[in-house]
Amino acid sequence: MSRQQAEATAPGRVDLAGAPLDVWPVSLFHPGAVTVSVAVDRRAWCRVEIGGEGVEVESKDTLHKASAPRVDELMGSGTSSLVAHVLRALEVESGVRVVTQSRVPSGAGLGGSSALAVAVAAAVSAALGRAVDPDRLWPLVRDAETRCLGTPTGPRDYQPALRGGTLALHGEPGQARVESLAVDPARVEESLLLVDSGTPGGSGLSDWDAVKGQIDGDRRVREALATLAGVARGVREALVEGRFEDVVDLFAADWETRKRVAPGVTTPQIDRIAEVARGAGGAAKPCGSSGGSVVAVWAPPGDRGPGRREAALEALTSAGFRVFPARVDLRGLEVA
Repeated sequence: MSRQQAEATAPGRVDLAGAPLDVWPVSLFHPGAVTVSVAVDRRAWCRVEIGGEGVEVESKDTLHKASAPRVDELMGSGTSSLVAHVLRALEVESGVRVVTQSRVPSGAGLGGSSALAVAVAAAVSAALGRAVDPDRLWPLVRDAETRCLGTPTGPRDYQPALRGGTLALHGEPGQARVESLAVDPARVEESLLLVDSGTPGGSGLSDWDAVKGQIDGDRRVREALATLAGVARGVREALVEGRFEDVVDLFAADWETRKRVAPGVTTPQIDRIAEVARGAGGAAKPCGSSGGSVVAVWAPPGDRGPGRREAALEALTSAGFRVFPARVDLRGLEVA
C-alpha cells in the first residue's frame, strides 16, 4: 500500500478573559457568559503518513520516539499519548506514522497541547481523504484530549487554533457560539506583551475546579465565576468598541479574582511581574486559566507618543524579565 501524506499547523492562544466559563455546564449557570481569546503565532506542526504497519510517533521538539503495533499501546503519557487518543477518536488503530513539532513551550499556558491535537486531527483526516470541518473537528479533539488529560476542556482550547484571530466564545444553551471580533489585530498586538516568568505557575482555578465548585455549590467558586463572567463581557465590549485602555482595569480585576479563589495560582515571580506592570500603568496575569509560566501584560501604547506599553516594556526589561511580543495569528488551522 502506497503512503498517503498530509501536514497541518495550528496556532497557540492567549486567554484574555472568561476562562474557564466555556466548559460545559458552567456557562449555563452564568447567562451571558463569554470567554475572550486571541490566537498567537506560536504554532504546532504535524505530518502524517498513512501506510505501513503499526503506529509510530516522533516529536521533533522533545526528541521522543515511540512505536507499537496498535494505538492503545501508546496511551501512557506525553505527546505520544495525546497523539494516540486523537488517532483512536478518528478510528485509526494502526498503519500510521505521526511526526510533530511545537513552538509553544510546554507549561506556558499558551494552549500548546490543544493546538497540537488540532493539527494532528486535521493532518490525519486529510491524509485519509476526509473533509476537515472545524465544527465537526473540535468536539472530537476536545473529547480525545479530555480522555488523555483526565479533566474536562472547553471550546476555547480549540477554536483559536482552528480559526485564528480574536474570538469571543458565547456559552449558550445548546451551542457554543463562536464570534470573530471585529477588532484591529494591530491594536491588540500593540497592547499585549508576553513575559517569561521562568517558572511554572501555581495551582489555579482549573476547568475541573470550576465544574466541581459550580455543581457542588461552593460559594467562593460561584462568586468568582460570576465576577469573571462580568469581566469577560466588559473585555469583549471594550475591544469591539476600541476602548483598549479600559481593558487594563478589567485585566487586573480578572487576576485579583483568580488569586482570591485560588491563592496558590501565583508565585513570587508572577507577583513581581504584576507589580512592575501595574506600576507602569498596565496589568498582568498568567496565561491559562490555572496558571502558566508565561504572563500576559495588557498595556496599550499612547495615542501620540509613549504610553503604557512603552513604560511597561521599559520597566519589565529593567527588572530583568524577558519580554516578547504577542503577534496575532490570523491564519488559524492550515492543512497541506
